[in-house]
Amino acid sequence: MAVPVALALEALKNRSKNQESHLPVISGTASRILITTGVAIGLFFMVRRWVRKAKRNAQERQALHPGDPANFAMRLIMAFENDNAFGWGTDEAAVFRTLEEIPSTSILRRVIKVFPSLDKHNRNLAAVLKSELTTEEFAIAQEIINLKH
Repeated sequence: MAVPVALALEALKNRSKNQESHLPVISGTASRILITTGVAIGLFFMVRRWVRKAKRNAQERQALHPGDPANFAMRLIMAFENDNAFGWGTDEAAVFRTLEEIPSTSILRRVIKVFPSLDKHNRNLAAVLKSELTTEEFAIAQEIINLKH
């Protein structure tokens, strides 16, 4: 049995010497560049993920302080993700109450800015209001927002 294996290996060696390979040959320098580029790209995405996670954790810690924009944003997210008996639906009263409790336009702008980073789908507040509320409810929310000084 060893003789046919040895003959097969010899035939493969002879064939590879006689036939030109159509595969491109990559030099050692090019392969090092490709490996280095792959490692750099991998490190970039790892660091970016770590920085985003650190920012999110800092904002979530701020959400524990009443009156902080992150707190208002988290309360809005919780109202949109209302876990009622059936696990679906938006708590519109909580949305309106939270929007009314935002004291000023500057705080509202900060809530709008921090909202996407706390939302698990990274959506902005206007898009979530539009998708989660009916036309009448959206008009009420917009009126509450427009009354801020």
